[in-house]
Amino acid sequence: MDTILDKSIPSVLINDIVNGGDKTLILDYDEIISECEVYLSNTGKTDINFIITVKNRLDFAKPMYDSFLAAKNSSDLNISYTVVELSDYGEHKSYCINNGINYIWYKYTKSLEFNKCLGLNLGAILSNKSDSFLFHDIDCVIKSDFFNKLKENIEQKKSKAIQCFHGGRVLYLNDDLTNQVINEKTKVDSLSLDVNGVSEPVCFGATGGSIYVEKDLFFEIGGYDPELFYGYAPEDTFFWSKIDLIDTMHISDNPKIDIFHMNHKSMSLTNPELDYMLSLCRKFNSMSLDDKLNLIKIKRDIIKKFY
Repeated sequence: MDTILDKSIPSVLINDIVNGGDKTLILDYDEIISECEVYLSNTGKTDINFIITVKNRLDFAKPMYDSFLAAKNSSDLNISYTVVELSDYGEHKSYCINNGINYIWYKYTKSLEFNKCLGLNLGAILSNKSDSFLFHDIDCVIKSDFFNKLKENIEQKKSKAIQCFHGGRVLYLNDDLTNQVINEKTKVDSLSLDVNGVSEPVCFGATGGSIYVEKDLFFEIGGYDPELFYGYAPEDTFFWSKIDLIDTMHISDNPKIDIFHMNHKSMSLTNPELDYMLSLCRKFNSMSLDDKLNLIKIKRDIIKKFY
């Protein structure tokens, strides 16, 4: 991936946040976008652009999209569905085009780590005719009342950003239930914590999985941070911290929303840079308010041309 060098970030951020000594790598979005294949089925303005970034996991595409359709059809909101694929081969292309799903493919070589932040930013930049974005993981299915409950939470809290589930946790499906959902033998609406094979996570406090944010706020904080995070990483924690600096990240607890994580091999031990990336979050939180706002301004200036 080509980058440009930028020395405008203050030294405290260079030394404490950004890897690379006295320089930071800033992505050249114009060049990246010029290399993307873009197929937009929904080109009109929508209330929410539901964005997923993927690499592999084609078996999760249908159950996730089916659960989305059921929720969309139960809601009076106008919602588009966008898949951004970062891979050496456009595995999801046919499925998306055949089902009228917005599809963006950036050819990503096998030598590069999956960068969820880049995918989500590309989804927002290239299909942003929406009042808001909902960044969602492909392995998390939703119930048909999802958007109705989300709308209630947003209206009650007057929130510009909200985590689309409650309690800081998603519910986990075991292998058997995951296969049943994939093979359409179990309906997502029938799932709950009382169902055998559904469990709470070992650790609570998840910041990722499903996050709604108004378009204005997304661009104001500079979007996600692909310069800092890739692979299995705390990118959502950093994103959350930036939102709380400008506004407030709420949670969907009234009414409560559950989402269900389909089972797959854990990625938590696959990133050798994970500890370093976690330290970036800690260092950002310990910085002065002025330095935090300065970093956000730098990130905002990178993507503001695409607003």
